[in-house]
Amino acid sequence: MHDEFRVQAQTKSPGALIHALKDLQDGGPSSRVAVTHEGDHVFLYADSLPAAEQAREVVRQALQERGIVGEVSLTHWHPVEERWEDPSTPLPATDAERAAEHARLEQTETEESLQAGEPEWEVYVSLPTHHDARTFAERLRGEGIPVNQRWRHLLVGANDEDDAKALAERIRTEAPQGSEIHTQGNGLEYWRLLHPYAYLGGLAN
Repeated sequence: MHDEFRVQAQTKSPGALIHALKDLQDGGPSSRVAVTHEGDHVFLYADSLPAAEQAREVVRQALQERGIVGEVSLTHWHPVEERWEDPSTPLPATDAERAAEHARLEQTETEESLQAGEPEWEVYVSLPTHHDARTFAERLRGEGIPVNQRWRHLLVGANDEDDAKALAERIRTEAPQGSEIHTQGNGLEYWRLLHPYAYLGGLAN
């Protein structure tokens, strides 16, 4: 499995830090890391712990030499629970441990969906015609499943990834021939914009 590590620097001067990092990285081993930023956060991504630790030292050096105030942290991507964690946190080593962590993730996603009244996951369905989409959307709504229709495209809400995959498999067998189906996570902003709803009871069972 491909490892992913992230160095995060929080600073009020992200532009100055990125410029300093470019000067320090050019031609060096740490130039193999990817650098991005969002707001007051600068992120460096590496594929191994040694590379990430080296990148962290480069960031600290840049902050010190340029007099930039900032906080630096190093985390490791947890592929099962899908979150950034301390690198010292052990990853699951057995099938049973991986299954248990996956179950915790699904439970968390379901609880968040129910608490927010909005899906953590969704199934995107593109049907051949507008009539097909309207008919299929009405059928799903009749079962209490939340659906947003935009012309011949549907967004079907799901509480968690497992629910989304199961729903997608069902739709593949029931939707008209020529339909396109795929799952995607975290479409909350789109759902809030289109059609807020209070409860995903149709997906809870």
